[in-house]
Amino acid sequence: MWRSYTVQQLTARLARVVLVFTILSCTVAGSHARAAAHQPLFNVGYRVLDLKNRKGGQEQTLTVAVWYPTAAQPKRHNYGGPTNANVAVDAAPIAGGGPFPFLVFSHGYGGSGLSAVFFTEALAARGWIVACPDHHDEHSAFRIRTDQEKDFDRVGFLQDAMEIAASGPSDRGKYLYRLDEMRLVLDGMFISDPFGKLIDRDRLAVGGHSLGGFTALGLSGAIEERHDPRIKAVLLFSTGAGGYLFTEDELAGVRIPSMLFMGEREEDQLRGSKTMSELSAKIYRNVSLPKYFLEVKGASHFSFNNRFADNSMARLLSGTKEQFEVIRRYSIAFLEKYVAGSKVAGHVLKRSDPLLTRYIRQRVADASKQHLEAPE
Repeated sequence: MWRSYTVQQLTARLARVVLVFTILSCTVAGSHARAAAHQPLFNVGYRVLDLKNRKGGQEQTLTVAVWYPTAAQPKRHNYGGPTNANVAVDAAPIAGGGPFPFLVFSHGYGGSGLSAVFFTEALAARGWIVACPDHHDEHSAFRIRTDQEKDFDRVGFLQDAMEIAASGPSDRGKYLYRLDEMRLVLDGMFISDPFGKLIDRDRLAVGGHSLGGFTALGLSGAIEERHDPRIKAVLLFSTGAGGYLFTEDELAGVRIPSMLFMGEREEDQLRGSKTMSELSAKIYRNVSLPKYFLEVKGASHFSFNNRFADNSMARLLSGTKEQFEVIRRYSIAFLEKYVAGSKVAGHVLKRSDPLLTRYIRQRVADASKQHLEAPE
């Protein structure tokens, strides 16, 4: 049976219908925008470069892994152990493309330029050029060109790792070679063929894991005389070294956008006399706005690394697919927003995720928050 309505009733019902459709439309649009923020745009090329440098009167070679957009068809490629990918090895960069934003990423002590391939390759698919050097650490478990080091000195590596963790700002001189090598990559890539002409020098970021976080922060303003003003943002994966090798005043010299990750399982782990939570809080408290802190559920210090051996120990010293996914999603959104200038990427940064046990973001509007807290 038909019901009769007054004009006011019909107007009210129509308004409710319009509101429902508006909410549904916004939800769908938001979902599409978040998906679009990480939809691969390019095939990925992969190439290994050797940059030459003179140190102590002798020529030294710095090996660098580079990922970049290409039009070539990718093929299955094995980086080592169970870590595989679809990349076009040694393919030409995409013709007529660019200029592309550029990231230089520094691995943890004893690691490799391939350590974070789960992230670096995905960033290149978004239209970035990404370069990751094999630092000349005293001990290295894996190298870009030679895979696992057969004569890796595990005892020596652990002794060095403990020595680094017990260091303070006055001890960091012995680790400044890493800043020199990062700077070599920055400058070397700008003049390299064919990448130099494809890099957008106004859209440049650095990042690092563990001791690599110290490396990246040193170039981002924490060491005034090493500051590279071309750097527009810094991305940090689980870096106690970024806390104990700098003073609070030095960290305050980092005046660019930053994103800092930590694993949930390393909260109470000591680095010297401080826990990782305390060191992360020190970094986050002192760097300038805008800044982000993310704690990954169930993650350890090594969850930010790919795995290059297929055994139980290697599985403990690398991340899971789920952890890689959340680290990758927020990292790319951060770099896309603050370096590449994407307006769509910001949607990801507006909310937390079930795989994050803590998520804090501070921009100019909420500068009063100066402590780490659980997500809402």
